[in-house]
Amino acid sequence: MKSASFFTGMLLLSISMTLSAQNYDFRNVTWGMDTIQVRNSETSQFLYSKNSSLIFQGKLSDFDAKVVYDFSSSNQLYQAFYLITLNSKTPALYVKNYQMLQELLTKKYAEPKSRSAFTINGKIITQDEWASNLISDNLNLETHWKTGRTDITLFLYSINDELCIEIRYTSIDFLKKADEEKKVNLLKNL
Repeated sequence: MKSASFFTGMLLLSISMTLSAQNYDFRNVTWGMDTIQVRNSETSQFLYSKNSSLIFQGKLSDFDAKVVYDFSSSNQLYQAFYLITLNSKTPALYVKNYQMLQELLTKKYAEPKSRSAFTINGKIITQDEWASNLISDNLNLETHWKTGRTDITLFLYSINDELCIEIRYTSIDFLKKADEEKKVNLLKNL
């Protein structure tokens, strides 16, 4: 009898932990939290605050990543992202990791809503040409998923010869609120 109640207790605890883990929108935060709540929930090393953003040095599994949280003018979290940089400057490695992350995000969020490969010069290129075009700042890759509350976008791009993989999570509802707040503030200053 004791083992049955122990098993039931463990099962309930497991279900409870799973449900609470599913309540987060990004890492350990939910959309609409303020900067203090986000800062208290983030376990990574705080780097700095800049222009309504909090920036941390963290990890995404084995990847080194900056973890960035963006807030509206009313101090509500509406967007967060990982900015991943690898220890290598090899474009083919970035492409390989982009594809791996794309596969993993697809497993988690189902088939993407869209996939895009943009070249600056508008040339259509094959996947085999991605690495060489990436190094010349001529390619941006983007894959987009959507859940009930969040838009998720995976990017691979090069800025000033610096290769970056970014996974951006944006609140559908709070982005609209942040945009409206921005318009109101701009209108006041016109």
